[in-house]
Amino acid sequence: MNRRAFLSASAAVPAALPAIARAADAPPRPVNRTTTAIAAYYLNAHMYTIVPRHVRADMEWMASIGTQYLCIGVLEQDLFAARENHALILAEATRVGMKVLAVPSRWAGLTAGAPKAPSLFSAANPDTWMVNKRGTTFVSPKVSSVISSIHHPKTLQFFQDTLVELFQQHPTMAGFILDEPKAFNIDTSPMAVTALGANAPLEAHLGAARDFYSKVCRFAKERWPEKSTILFQKADNHTPAELAAGGGVGPLDYYGCDGRPWTREEDQRFPHGGANSESGKGKILLSGVGQIFIDTARKVPGRKSFFLAENHNITTAMIDAMDRDYPAVLALRPDLFAYYYYPRNVQEPDRAMEIIARHIRRFTQG
Repeated sequence: MNRRAFLSASAAVPAALPAIARAADAPPRPVNRTTTAIAAYYLNAHMYTIVPRHVRADMEWMASIGTQYLCIGVLEQDLFAARENHALILAEATRVGMKVLAVPSRWAGLTAGAPKAPSLFSAANPDTWMVNKRGTTFVSPKVSSVISSIHHPKTLQFFQDTLVELFQQHPTMAGFILDEPKAFNIDTSPMAVTALGANAPLEAHLGAARDFYSKVCRFAKERWPEKSTILFQKADNHTPAELAAGGGVGPLDYYGCDGRPWTREEDQRFPHGGANSESGKGKILLSGVGQIFIDTARKVPGRKSFFLAENHNITTAMIDAMDRDYPAVLALRPDLFAYYYYPRNVQEPDRAMEIIARHIRRFTQG
């Protein structure tokens, strides 16, 4: 089944109907009878080509299975180069009863999200660059190139200014997600040495990262107390020190992890594809790993847990594993659960999305 036919059948929306007639119909609204909110990662979809009826069909499909939140990637340049596209997506999500969360992507090289691109801020401010243990510029060449140091005052100011611009443009956004934030490692830049001293232990750097992201979230909560702050880390980064640092960020509404929606045994069947592969290295949500992050989140009074089930870079064999184990992942009942909507590099994308839809609809609607 091709994507157009799949969307039409799944959302029960005839694709051939004129956009005006379809807009007049009562749109589907999310039905979710569980205590776990459902979110869809919709990273940089329709950037920069955008077809309104395609966006509308996407939103209706998501709502039909119980999706309540839409998560859209926001590069810093999107705020001057794609603001109307984001406004259209936000309007269509709102029409079907979904709230929208921003995923700040590659900001200062310190967040993940999509696409893999250098930060304009970091490129323009070499004085902010992080330095690694060898004394050379800390770079992530396959992700976002240079990374700005959390110890430089310009970096925090950039995050604050960009959040202000984001919520001025789109005031109805429900909050933001810090996706796999960086800097939980050793930085030997002059700013870091001034702040922590020479040869500071890893724990000092982890604490500095915790404090930086706490400042970002505190700024947001002081300006927009109603907006949600969410941070998650990789499921395979869970040493006690890393958990203490990530889970110690505040004020956070949700804390959690992203990982593959299957067991350790399933994961070991798949080849380790290197630093940028999600599979074969224990980045999983089952076998007790995801539960560790749920427990860490709930140690803080009032804080909720978050999962992002990674269904990108999926081979056919992995789709079978996902189908087997998806119910067990949902059964862990994180407070907010996200899936990728038609992500990159999937061998059978329509089949993969049909499986996700079936399991989530059964979970949310019985």
